[in-house]
Amino acid sequence: MKVCGRKVLVVGGGEVSERKVLALLREDARITVASRGFTQRLTSLGKTGKVCLKTLGEKASSQVIQLLSKSDLAIAATDDDETNRRLAERARQTKIPICVVDNPELCDFYFPATTDFGNLKIAVSTGGRRPAMASILRKRLEKSITNEDILQVELQDYIRNSLRSGGTNSATRKKIAYNMIRNKKLVALLRSGKLEEAKKIATEIVERF
Repeated sequence: MKVCGRKVLVVGGGEVSERKVLALLREDARITVASRGFTQRLTSLGKTGKVCLKTLGEKASSQVIQLLSKSDLAIAATDDDETNRRLAERARQTKIPICVVDNPELCDFYFPATTDFGNLKIAVSTGGRRPAMASILRKRLEKSITNEDILQVELQDYIRNSLRSGGTNSATRKKIAYNMIRNKKLVALLRSGKLEEAKKIATEIVERF
């Protein structure tokens, strides 16, 4: 789900909320965290303006409902299952997608375990049922990604844009892309970290097509 620029309400100010907030910040979401208290990290993020912190008072329920009405997405991450359930019900009434931590049955979406290599991302999900296992599997996959793979993504993006500007059709672009991936000279350059040299050769190949 693309969350860049979208307004996300996170209810709860503990460590679980903190992890969700950090993941959302990496995707440039606009985040409001509502809670009676906040972790030190969340407090720091609030002071620097990276997230908006709302301290809940005696009328917490009405405060949360008001914040929810102004949000695109919501995350229920309090330590009270009943509070999380009620928030999920309210979100559905207002057609706002919600993720309820540790309760996949109430979720409209899940948080996968992710690793970001720039434009290359790894995401592993267990459908919200075993987040710890998703994290373990993600770490295994991380070890299999090489610098060549990361640069290949950059090169493929460059090639695709070049081909599109040349008016080639989808089938031709796909054929050229696979040829580039198997091109030994390009592979050798990427293994050596020479992306710009690889782009020059790729441009020559595209021009021949």
